Amino acid sequence: MFYYDYDQLNFAQHKLDSKKSNYLLRFSFLEYSLIFNFEKREPARAKREVASFFERHSDLVAEATHEELHRSLINIVSDFTMTGLSNHFNATNFVQLREAYFDWLTPEKPENTEIFRKILELICKDFFNLQTPEDEITSTDTVPKQVYQITYYVNMHLYDKMQPIRIAEYLNLSYQYVSRLFTHTMGMSIQSYIDKQRVDESKKLLLHTDLPLSEIARMLNYYDSSNYIKHFKKFSDTTPKQYRLHNQRKRSHSDQVTFSKESQIL
Repeated sequence: MFYYDYDQLNFAQHKLDSKKSNYLLRFSFLEYSLIFNFEKREPARAKREVASFFERHSDLVAEATHEELHRSLINIVSDFTMTGLSNHFNATNFVQLREAYFDWLTPEKPENTEIFRKILELICKDFFNLQTPEDEITSTDTVPKQVYQITYYVNMHLYDKMQPIRIAEYLNLSYQYVSRLFTHTMGMSIQSYIDKQRVDESKKLLLHTDLPLSEIARMLNYYDSSNYIKHFKKFSDTTPKQYRLHNQRKRSHSDQVTFSKESQIL
C-alpha cells in the first residue's frame, strides 16, 4: 500500500497572502453560486451574480495576477462541465465545449480584467445554452427515482439492444409497476422513449458525420433502413435524408461545439 509522505509536501510554499486569499475565496463563492444556479436552470440569476461580484470586488480582481485570472476561467469551465456530466444527458456537447474553451483560453488570456469579465460572462452563457428541455428529466427532484433510473439507463445505452422488460430486470424494478409509472410521468411508454432518444441521437450522426443511413440504422439497432426511416418520421415529421439536407448549413466542419460569436471579438 502506498502512503503519502506529508513531510515532503511543502505547504508553506503555497501559503496564501491576504490579497490572494481574499480573491480566491471570493471567486470560489462565485463559482459555488454559478453552479448552484446552473443546476437550478437560473441563467438570469447567474448573470446577476457575476455582475454583483465585479461591482463588489473589482479591487480584488484588479489586484489578482494574470495567472490567477486565467486559472479562474479554466476552473469555472471545468466546474460547468462536471456539473453538466452529472446532471445532463448530452455529455458529448459538454465535453466538446470544454475542449473548445481549453484550446481558446491560451496562457495569454485574459489580457486584462475587462476581458476577464467578458470571457466569464461568455462561459456562463455558452454552458447555460447547452441545457435543453429534455435535460429536466435528469433530476430526481422532478421525477420519481425509478423513472430517472430508466431514462438514465436508456441514454447511456442507445447503441445497445434494449427491451423495456430487460431494463426493469437489470435495475431490479417491477416491470408492470415501473411501466405504468413511466407512462404517467413521461407521457409515453418506455419503448417510445427509447425510440425517441435513438432518433434524437441519429440526428447528431446525420449532422456531424457522412455515415450512410444504413450504417446509422445498424449502429442504433434498427432492423434496417426502412425501419429507421419509419421511426424517424414518427418523431420528426420528415425523413433522415431530408433532415440532413435541410440542416446541411448547420453542420460543423470539425464536429465540435463552438462557443459564442462574441468570443471572436475578444
